[in-house]
Amino acid sequence: MPKLSVWLVRASLIHLGIGFTVGALLLWHKGMPIFDWAWQLLNPHLELLVFGWTMQFVMGIAFWILPRFSTEPRYGKAIFGWWSFGLLNSGVLLTAIGLWAALLPIAIIGRLCTLSAVILFARLIWARIKPLGGLAASQQSST
Repeated sequence: MPKLSVWLVRASLIHLGIGFTVGALLLWHKGMPIFDWAWQLLNPHLELLVFGWTMQFVMGIAFWILPRFSTEPRYGKAIFGWWSFGLLNSGVLLTAIGLWAALLPIAIIGRLCTLSAVILFARLIWARIKPLGGLAASQQSST
């Protein structure tokens, strides 16, 4: 497994652990109120689980599993992937903090970081996406 995939999957599992902990706190607060500010953690909880865990996990597995090039570098320009990794994690944290503290400009900057990460990652893997069997096989099967 390439190093970028390892880091993406590890970071996604960290987000999963934090997201589940916050979710447990929210669930506990629902049954037995403990903190007045607990419901303010709902949006950061969703951010951590949707973008921090799910999206990052999918990106890590996609980088590892999609077809590789036959020449070096086999995974493409991995620098785009590392930038995507940094921007995604920064975006998730900025958005979670912005939503928790009700600071809309910080949440918007976080969303823009997340969007930039997705665009960079799409740029990285786009060349590795190929049709199954190539164009000639699809033309023969349609006749």
